[in-house]
Amino acid sequence: MATIQYGTLSNKSKQIFRRQQDDLPAHVTRDAYFEDQGLENPNTGYYLDTPRRQHLPVEFIQADNTYLWVQLHRYNDTWITNQGGIIRNNPDLGWWLIINPQHPDYKQEASVSHTIAAVTTALQQLPTHPNTPDHPTIMEGQQEDINVATGQAQADAQRINIVTHSNGTLKGNPPFIFTGDRNTSRKFINNFDLWRLLNQNNDTMKKPLSCVVTLLSYMDGDKVDAWKEEQMHILEKAANDGVQDTDEDLWNDFIGRFKNAFTNQNQREESYQKLCKLKQEESLDDFFAKFKQLAFEAGVPLDDKGTIETLKHGLNKGFTSAIINSPTFDPTADTPWTFKEWEEQARKSYLKWKVAAKFTQKTRQGLFQTFKLAP
Repeated sequence: MATIQYGTLSNKSKQIFRRQQDDLPAHVTRDAYFEDQGLENPNTGYYLDTPRRQHLPVEFIQADNTYLWVQLHRYNDTWITNQGGIIRNNPDLGWWLIINPQHPDYKQEASVSHTIAAVTTALQQLPTHPNTPDHPTIMEGQQEDINVATGQAQADAQRINIVTHSNGTLKGNPPFIFTGDRNTSRKFINNFDLWRLLNQNNDTMKKPLSCVVTLLSYMDGDKVDAWKEEQMHILEKAANDGVQDTDEDLWNDFIGRFKNAFTNQNQREESYQKLCKLKQEESLDDFFAKFKQLAFEAGVPLDDKGTIETLKHGLNKGFTSAIINSPTFDPTADTPWTFKEWEEQARKSYLKWKVAAKFTQKTRQGLFQTFKLAP
């Protein structure tokens, strides 16, 4: 069932309707478990085992303009709670991630527009095989020479130098030649974005049209040739419609079509699932590096409440408890801790644990030597 809105919780008890089916995602329930004892049975619902109490009845509700886990109390055949029943900062329970529609800050991703911006006759002169030299591309009457600066056999080692007479040669390393392999598409786009940013003041990278043409010149092979030809026809049509080559939608829509064609459409969801299951092992550095990588791939902001809840659950429970019990942590603060503050406190706790473990080891060794040398 949907999450019921209960308004504002006060000291006065309020009746709570328990869910009759297990309809919450794993990152929200965490360690809470669902017991189905039949429809309309008052004992059907979510429970949580805690150090103080086993089989604690709980429910995830919408109240006080947010979502809350609350502890329930039985009153005859109904369940009630109040402000005192709100469960705060429990690493065994989760919250919505920002990619869930129920998250207050959720924004649906805009679909890729089918309206494509401009192209000039330059695109018609774009070489089909970018490793073939001496194919000039003309943009607004300005000739730009595309030359090959590679003789290597491997496609991923090929590089192209684009020379502009007005601003000089583009700086840095261009991307590798993309042949349509979905496993390398993300890296290809990231490399091109970095190269584009490095040359943002160069005429070639200032205009969206030039960026599209340049990126297309780094695509080659049987898997991409038909797609490139399709882009040429799309852009030609847009040019005939009079769209200017400075229109930013030209680049944005092109990148959207590229991702739809060559990237793993399930990447975000897969990364999100991996993030929810990530657990700290021995290395804290490895854990935080992996956590940030998966959060980025899943499109989850690090400071989001749901992300922080995921972090609490992923950290070693001893570290999470130590952080929550630290004197600097205030669960009632108006401004909750950021991801960076959680990370810093986790590293401090980890350092203290290492020092204590080392001291304990030395103490044991000293006692062993003492008893060994005793007459």
